[in-house]
Amino acid sequence: MTRAHLDTSVNWGQSPIYRTGALIRRERLARDWSLKGLAHGICAVSYLSKIERGEADPSPEIIGALLRRLGVDWHDDEAFLARARDLLNRGYDAVLSVEEAALPGLREELAARSRELAASPLAAEAALLEGLLAAPRRPVGPELEALLDGRLLGLQRLAEGRYDDALRLCPCALTYLEAGFSAYKTGERNYAPAIELLRRAYDEAAAEGRAHVMVSARVYLGNCYCNQLDLENMEREYAAAARLARALGEKDLLRTIGYNAASTQIECGRFDEAYAFFSALERPDPLDLHKLAVCCEGLGLPEEALAALDRVPEDAGGLVLQLCDLVRYRLEHADYLRRPEYGEALLVAFARCREELPIGFVAFHLPWVLEWYTANRQYRAAFELERDFPLRLPTRSAAAVEYDGAKGVQ
Repeated sequence: MTRAHLDTSVNWGQSPIYRTGALIRRERLARDWSLKGLAHGICAVSYLSKIERGEADPSPEIIGALLRRLGVDWHDDEAFLARARDLLNRGYDAVLSVEEAALPGLREELAARSRELAASPLAAEAALLEGLLAAPRRPVGPELEALLDGRLLGLQRLAEGRYDDALRLCPCALTYLEAGFSAYKTGERNYAPAIELLRRAYDEAAAEGRAHVMVSARVYLGNCYCNQLDLENMEREYAAAARLARALGEKDLLRTIGYNAASTQIECGRFDEAYAFFSALERPDPLDLHKLAVCCEGLGLPEEALAALDRVPEDAGGLVLQLCDLVRYRLEHADYLRRPEYGEALLVAFARCREELPIGFVAFHLPWVLEWYTANRQYRAAFELERDFPLRLPTRSAAAVEYDGAKGVQ
């Protein structure tokens, strides 16, 4: 199968006999019944065992009797299966394409048919799709997993976060994208694995015709270069992502691209360019206002910085408020580097960033921690933080914000 002709329909896997037998076993175990209890008066225990393993070809009468005893209203007529396959194919295609707009309607359709689908040969596929549409994703249990194979088993591994297995079983645009995003969040090997996986995700998405995966891959690639402070590659990736986002009408994504690029400009000391973006936002959110305040701090505009912080609502969220309070403290206390309460608040906020944020976002706040350690002669702590920090950014120390306390940014 060539990439250009990738089959996006569901692979229905094992034979109907195997599936029916496996589902009879699932229903029997769910009721805590023995083989003997279910088989009594219908067939031999050994024959039921073979049915459950898919090793027998029972008559419709035997299957019907077993299902009736279990109280299962079985659905396997061709008209029902045709409708079910259509729904599942549409659902899996939307998942693989990251078609967010289609997902609510698909969830409703699946919910409306969930009882019938659970009592059909397509129970495993339906349950897996429901799990992939859930937030957070929910893999199916072992009884249903036994009915999955090929690409569907790969998507089960994706739901479990087992990306290597997912890529081996289902090497498609979505699995490369999600494996790449996972590598991006850790910043492993300074983003080299993430960049490789995301480039492959983009290529596969282009071959499969999945535009939303294409734009996501380019955004995450831009994020990788953003966190490396590689402005040239960042701007190239974000420009491509922005063109795709405009074509798809993804206004929120355009805003995200602008935010990330401007934040990187702050890290590189290009406060004027970052200020132009953040000050022009019509409806800035709390993080936008935090970055605007940092820009103003860097440009020597303390009053405007404080005005930006005053616009942050009290219900903005704990971490955002902590970060804003640190900027305010620096603005209002010229000798902040000699005040233990500042250092304590800074280290608490930084630890929380490391717990809650991707490593690239954590790196934004690293210069202030190093500044504190250095100013207070905690050289070992500064050395160990730089040594153990996952990212290796040789240009960061030269580009980092430097303060002299009384006069602000130099």
